[in-house]
Amino acid sequence: MTANPSAATDGTTRTSVTLPSGRLELHLERSALPLDDLLEFAVRRNPKRGFLFVSRVLGKHIPIRPQVAAGTHAALAAALPPLTEPHFIGLAETATALGEGVFRAWQAQQPVHSGGPVGTFQHTTRYLSGHPLLLRFDEPHSHAPAHLVYDPGVQARAARELVLIDDELSTGTTLENLAREWLALHPHVTRVVLVSLTDWCVRRGAVQAALGVPVDFVSLSSGTFEFTPDPAWTPAALPAVTGDGGDRSHLLPTRSARYGHPDALHLPADPADLLALADLTGPGGPVLVLGTGEYQFPAFALARALEQAGLDVRWSATTRSPVLPGLAIRHALTFTDNVGDGIPNYLYNVAPQEYARILVTFEGDCQPDPALLSALGPHARAVRLT
Repeated sequence: MTANPSAATDGTTRTSVTLPSGRLELHLERSALPLDDLLEFAVRRNPKRGFLFVSRVLGKHIPIRPQVAAGTHAALAAALPPLTEPHFIGLAETATALGEGVFRAWQAQQPVHSGGPVGTFQHTTRYLSGHPLLLRFDEPHSHAPAHLVYDPGVQARAARELVLIDDELSTGTTLENLAREWLALHPHVTRVVLVSLTDWCVRRGAVQAALGVPVDFVSLSSGTFEFTPDPAWTPAALPAVTGDGGDRSHLLPTRSARYGHPDALHLPADPADLLALADLTGPGGPVLVLGTGEYQFPAFALARALEQAGLDVRWSATTRSPVLPGLAIRHALTFTDNVGDGIPNYLYNVAPQEYARILVTFEGDCQPDPALLSALGPHARAVRLT
């Protein structure tokens, strides 16, 4: 890969990135961080889109310090317009932790209210269960396009503002699809806010016209891009990325952020008790806390608490997203998912020997694949957080 940044006369920063799959031309109009601090690049194993923006502040494909993610959440929350009765939705699987992190940061920034919790949150999911289903929508360019949204309850459905969070906004079609379905069921919504780390959308007017209500765009950076595929590049075969669509109620917990229950993770306040809970009372060294698939925010909460207790911590998560090795993907482990789909899952940019302890968190009865724990080595263990 080659990247050649240059400053344009109109104030934008233009970067040309040559990938094995083609050429990206980026026009960065605004950014809270230098581009190199914000993202890297990789090639998707996906014929629909031959490139990937790999975030350095998200905590999904690249392990990061929890304080970096916390800063990301707080910055996006502070940039939101005034909200009175909002419902937040984070998109699975990449933005489940980002969505809940922004929601919780926004709550923390509000004045203390005596009337109870402020705002509500849920994330979309790709797993069927016995909980009442509210709607479905598609993410057209994704390797696994179908999303499910469960009924989050009366308070959430009474919300006057809808806040949708994803890691990246390219065409805006995915969040537009979700917003359109939600508004059809909830015509009392008066505002939609689209939140992302990077916003490349050139369809803002079209999105607002399609939704028929005011739409705000909030991001750490914004600009535009063009991708020119290399006609000589042949995409690798896409592996299985969806399961059988069966009911996963026997594996998933009955309370979950996917159902509108973002319950707080109750961790000991005493650092010694916290370290004992995480079985980190032995020899010191860097600690890696991993989420699994959609189950990311509780892993972040544990990682952040351990960091605040004085440990050297990184946080990341496994994924079903197939990305080709190389460029931003320096290490890759492949194993089977833990929600009964029998499809390949991946862990990127984790060199197990760099960590003294690795905690692989999971929800309900979704035990991690023993092959993952074996690949991570004897200093890795599975931790149920629900």
